[in-house]
Amino acid sequence: MLENLKHATFAKQVNTEFQVHDPAAEFFKLKLARVVKLSQTAQQEAFSLLFHGPATHYIAQGIHKLSHEQLGEIDIFLVPVGKNQDGFEYEAIFNRLAKPRQ
Repeated sequence: MLENLKHATFAKQVNTEFQVHDPAAEFFKLKLARVVKLSQTAQQEAFSLLFHGPATHYIAQGIHKLSHEQLGEIDIFLVPVGKNQDGFEYEAIFNRLAKPRQ
């Protein structure tokens, strides 16, 4: 599954929902609001995912299990980065090798 965690994979899922598996609370959803390309070289790809969550649920920084209809279950390190009247904002940053070095 890790080989599928690419910018292009997530870019196709903007405005879709990911269900959060939080043992301390009821299940709730995060919406993938944006996918931002940070940098890309022949060997490396860096991008960020920005999620919007409800004001009724807050999740702390850490690894969280998310489920998505197309992508299945994914463990992602989420960081809360903001709050507005509609809810909380979270970010996940990926920095991955695009091609194995030889």
